[in-house]
Amino acid sequence: MLRVVIRSRVGNGVLGILGILYFVSATATFVYYVVTNWGANGLTDYVLQIALVGAAIGGVFFIAIARDNLRLPRRDPAESRSTPDHQTAAATGS
Repeated sequence: MLRVVIRSRVGNGVLGILGILYFVSATATFVYYVVTNWGANGLTDYVLQIALVGAAIGGVFFIAIARDNLRLPRRDPAESRSTPDHQTAAATGS
């Protein structure tokens, strides 16, 4: 993936928040747009819908860049540990 270096943790946090905002707002607007214009789309409507999908994809890229720069762990279900795998303090003496 494209590596964008932002050395500020605050900057990366803001980038991630903006990515979430872009994605949520573009997706909500796209869904509203499709529902209200169902069956009556012209060329302009299609262009605007493509722009909204592009904004949502841009938001996902912002989120991915911020996650990589902040070095947030990716959740891998194969490596997740459940409570039986953790060692707990046993009441077997002391």
